[in-house]
Amino acid sequence: MDYTEEAVALFARFVERHGLLYEVDESAPVEVLWNFPVQEKLTLPITLGLQNGDELNFGVSDFWSYFFPFPKVVARFEQAIDAWLVGDARVAVTGPWGRVLQIWQDDQWQFVYGANRILPVWRRPRRTIENNKLDRMV
Repeated sequence: MDYTEEAVALFARFVERHGLLYEVDESAPVEVLWNFPVQEKLTLPITLGLQNGDELNFGVSDFWSYFFPFPKVVARFEQAIDAWLVGDARVAVTGPWGRVLQIWQDDQWQFVYGANRILPVWRRPRRTIENNKLDRMV
Protein backbone atom coordinates (compact mmCIF):
# COMPACT_ATOMS: atom_id res chain seq x y z
CA MET A 1 0.00 0.00 0.00
CA ASP A 2 1.16 3.55 -0.72
CA TYR A 3 1.14 5.93 2.26
CA THR A 4 2.32 9.02 0.36
CA GLU A 5 -0.64 11.20 1.37
CA GLU A 6 -0.34 10.13 5.01
CA ALA A 7 3.42 10.84 5.04
CA VAL A 8 2.91 14.31 3.56
CA ALA A 9 0.27 15.00 6.24
CA LEU A 10 2.65 13.72 8.96
CA PHE A 11 5.50 15.93 7.76
CA ALA A 12 3.13 18.92 7.44
CA ARG A 13 1.97 18.43 11.06
CA PHE A 14 5.61 18.35 12.15
CA VAL A 15 6.30 21.62 10.31
CA GLU A 16 3.19 23.26 11.74
CA ARG A 17 3.90 22.16 15.33
CA HIS A 18 7.45 23.44 15.27
CA GLY A 19 7.34 26.31 12.75
CA LEU A 20 10.09 24.93 10.53
CA LEU A 21 11.34 25.85 7.08
CA TYR A 22 11.84 23.02 4.61
CA GLU A 23 12.35 22.18 0.96
CA VAL A 24 10.61 19.40 -0.94
CA ASP A 25 12.99 17.44 -3.18
CA GLU A 26 10.89 16.50 -6.21
CA SER A 27 13.86 14.90 -7.98
CA ALA A 28 14.55 12.26 -5.31
CA PRO A 29 13.91 8.64 -6.38
CA VAL A 30 11.45 8.19 -3.49
CA GLU A 31 7.81 9.09 -2.98
CA VAL A 32 8.44 11.97 -0.54
CA LEU A 33 11.62 13.74 0.57
CA TRP A 34 11.62 16.89 2.72
CA ASN A 35 14.89 18.56 3.68
CA PHE A 36 15.10 20.81 6.74
CA PRO A 37 18.13 23.13 6.73
CA VAL A 38 19.88 24.47 9.80
CA GLN A 39 17.58 27.07 11.36
CA GLU A 40 16.61 28.44 14.75
CA LYS A 41 15.37 25.10 16.09
CA LEU A 42 17.79 22.87 14.17
CA THR A 43 21.55 22.91 14.60
CA LEU A 44 21.99 20.14 12.03
CA PRO A 45 20.02 19.64 8.82
CA ILE A 46 17.58 16.73 8.85
CA THR A 47 15.71 14.83 6.16
CA LEU A 48 12.32 13.15 6.36
CA GLY A 49 11.20 10.77 3.67
CA LEU A 50 8.89 8.02 2.51
CA GLN A 51 10.10 5.29 0.20
CA ASN A 52 8.76 1.99 -1.09
CA GLY A 53 5.25 3.18 -0.23
CA ASP A 54 5.46 2.43 3.48
CA GLU A 55 8.99 3.15 4.81
CA LEU A 56 9.38 6.32 6.82
CA ASN A 57 12.90 7.76 6.88
CA PHE A 58 14.69 10.08 9.28
CA GLY A 59 18.19 11.21 8.40
CA VAL A 60 20.73 13.38 10.20
CA SER A 61 24.49 13.58 9.78
CA ASP A 62 25.60 10.06 8.72
CA PHE A 63 22.51 8.33 10.17
CA TRP A 64 19.59 7.09 8.04
CA SER A 65 16.63 5.04 9.21
CA TYR A 66 13.93 2.86 7.65
CA PHE A 67 10.82 2.67 9.84
CA PHE A 68 8.23 0.25 8.38
CA PRO A 69 5.52 -0.80 7.82
CA PHE A 70 3.92 2.63 8.01
CA PRO A 71 0.77 1.78 10.02
CA LYS A 72 2.77 0.05 12.76
CA VAL A 73 5.55 2.64 13.11
CA VAL A 74 3.98 6.01 12.36
CA ALA A 75 3.26 6.94 16.01
CA ARG A 76 6.78 5.98 17.18
CA PHE A 77 8.33 7.79 14.21
CA GLU A 78 6.38 10.96 14.96
CA GLN A 79 7.41 10.73 18.62
CA ALA A 80 11.06 10.35 17.57
CA ILE A 81 11.14 13.35 15.24
CA ASP A 82 9.38 15.54 17.81
CA ALA A 83 11.84 14.38 20.46
CA TRP A 84 14.73 15.17 18.12
CA LEU A 85 13.57 18.71 17.68
CA VAL A 86 13.21 19.47 21.39
CA GLY A 87 16.52 17.81 22.33
CA ASP A 88 15.10 14.61 23.81
CA ALA A 89 16.59 12.31 21.17
CA ARG A 90 20.09 11.49 20.03
CA VAL A 91 22.00 9.25 17.67
CA ALA A 92 24.53 7.22 19.63
CA VAL A 93 27.59 6.27 17.61
CA THR A 94 28.47 2.74 18.68
CA GLY A 95 31.19 1.87 16.20
CA PRO A 96 32.63 2.84 12.83
CA TRP A 97 29.23 2.41 11.17
CA GLY A 98 26.93 1.58 14.07
CA ARG A 99 24.28 4.17 14.92
CA VAL A 100 21.39 3.96 17.39
CA LEU A 101 18.53 6.44 17.56
CA GLN A 102 17.45 6.87 21.18
CA ILE A 103 14.78 8.90 22.99
CA TRP A 104 15.13 10.18 26.56
CA GLN A 105 12.18 8.57 28.33
CA ASP A 106 11.59 7.41 31.89
CA ASP A 107 14.91 8.95 32.98
CA GLN A 108 17.00 6.91 30.56
CA TRP A 109 17.89 6.56 26.91
CA GLN A 110 15.42 4.22 25.18
CA PHE A 111 16.22 2.39 21.93
CA VAL A 112 14.15 3.49 18.93
CA TYR A 113 16.10 2.33 15.88
CA GLY A 114 19.49 0.80 15.13
CA ALA A 115 21.58 0.96 11.97
CA ASN A 116 24.66 -1.20 11.35
CA ARG A 117 25.03 -1.98 15.04
CA ILE A 118 27.99 -4.12 15.95
CA LEU A 119 28.21 -3.39 19.67
CA PRO A 120 25.27 -3.97 22.01
CA VAL A 121 22.99 -0.97 22.59
CA TRP A 122 23.68 -0.91 26.33
CA ARG A 123 27.35 -0.04 25.82
CA ARG A 124 28.38 3.55 26.25
CA PRO A 125 28.48 5.26 22.83
CA ARG A 126 31.74 6.63 21.45
CA ARG A 127 30.00 9.92 20.76
CA THR A 128 26.53 11.28 20.15
CA ILE A 129 24.84 13.40 17.54
CA GLU A 130 22.17 15.65 19.02
CA ASN A 131 20.06 18.62 18.01
CA ASN A 132 21.00 21.91 19.67
CA LYS A 133 24.24 20.35 20.92
CA LEU A 134 27.49 19.89 19.08
CA ASP A 135 28.45 16.44 17.87
CA ARG A 136 30.38 15.43 20.96
CA MET A 137 32.37 12.72 22.61
CA VAL A 138 30.74 11.07 25.64
